[in-house]
Amino acid sequence: MEELRKRILESGRVESQLVIVDSFLNHRTDPRLMTKVGIWLAEKLGDFDVAVTAEASGIPAAFATARAAGKDFIYAKKQNRQLDPELHLLRQISSPTKGGKTWITIRKELLGQGRNVVIVDDFLSQGRTAEALGSMIEEAGNRLSGFGFVIEKTFTGGRSLLESHGWRVESAAIIESIENQQINLK
Repeated sequence: MEELRKRILESGRVESQLVIVDSFLNHRTDPRLMTKVGIWLAEKLGDFDVAVTAEASGIPAAFATARAAGKDFIYAKKQNRQLDPELHLLRQISSPTKGGKTWITIRKELLGQGRNVVIVDDFLSQGRTAEALGSMIEEAGNRLSGFGFVIEKTFTGGRSLLESHGWRVESAAIIESIENQQINLK
């Protein structure tokens, strides 16, 4: 996606190896760009029944992808405590951007079973949140047909982690490296 790549290079910045794109993606969101990204991801991911993401930064991308495909989306909520496992799918994750651990939860009745699910998020870095979501989808008896990310950092191992489970990964923009505070795209 050339427009996304251009925007990353023009507006993105680096802080301690974190790529900051809060001016158009995950704090302030450009709806025109996100609509185009959603269309691109929906085309790459193919047919699905529902898109899933984790709150909060993944919501615009998941919404745009689901809207482009004419489908619903669900976002896993983040909780500081474990909820009833009879009613919720649960995973505890650690966040490299926020630090610390948190629970992500999806109410089982909202997700259902036997559905074709895609997971959409703003970033693929180390892949821990994506892996947790993928295992939740499969635990619930659904088919995980792929992951779609707005931006992927290839040098942090997330793609390898997800592909080790046999899961497909699509990314609208790929960052190959960060050198001297400079973002280098594939």
